[in-house]
Amino acid sequence: MSRYVKDLPTQIPYAEAGQIINDYLLAEGFQYVTEKGEPLWRKGVGALTVPQFLKVLPGDRVVHIEAWLSGIAFLPGVYAGEMGLTGFWGWAMKAALRKRVEELERRLLAAVPPAAPPPAPAAPVA
Repeated sequence: MSRYVKDLPTQIPYAEAGQIINDYLLAEGFQYVTEKGEPLWRKGVGALTVPQFLKVLPGDRVVHIEAWLSGIAFLPGVYAGEMGLTGFWGWAMKAALRKRVEELERRLLAAVPPAAPPPAPAAPVA
């Protein structure tokens, strides 16, 4: 199965999107790491549960989201491949990650952009 991939259009700027992402994923127990040269969010070490991964790249008024689970376990903590968020195999872990992705998307869409300053008054016409 392939990764869940979505470009989520938002109404918020880069900095605010980044703050929402950081606050939510840290509260959910994710750690920001670099694996195989890829900066991403990871939850779990693989000893007892399948690690969950999120790659979330905020932009200006758009957020790129990728989500997946580690694939087949050869040994505790040693995995090969990836699992997306659909399909029966590993359904419980997929459902947990899918709920987190949906909540992150909901928070990003619910964020209100900062108010624009009022326009300057027009000069009187003589």
